[in-house]
Amino acid sequence: MKKSAAAYAKNDTHTAVHSFGPGELIVLIYDRTLDHLKIARLAIENGGNGIEPFTKAHDLINQGLLACLDYDQGKDVAQNLKMIYEWSLKEILSARLSRSIAKVDNVVKILTELRDGWMQLLPEQTNQVELAKTN
Repeated sequence: MKKSAAAYAKNDTHTAVHSFGPGELIVLIYDRTLDHLKIARLAIENGGNGIEPFTKAHDLINQGLLACLDYDQGKDVAQNLKMIYEWSLKEILSARLSRSIAKVDNVVKILTELRDGWMQLLPEQTNQVELAKTN
């Protein structure tokens, strides 16, 4: 019974993700990236190295946020985001190697601000659903 419930939950999540629009998917990538960075920060605080969450955050930025930039339509905005994402990738690597909580916090701060900006661009209905989830 547990296997079928897990399969159903996985399918339900898969279906929900497919119903997201482009902006919602970007916010989802930011959310997951921030989750992994917070886990990595906690690992450092507890004396670990956080390799797995750092790697996942790095991959999400590289394969999710950087890969979806449209330089033709986005022009300067896309170029600026590219620079921020590349900076984030370097900081994540540096934070991992030096076990620097401050560097993790800097990346989290910047990516949170960008995520919040994307939330402002989403339709009001999506923002209301997001607020309901966080309350």
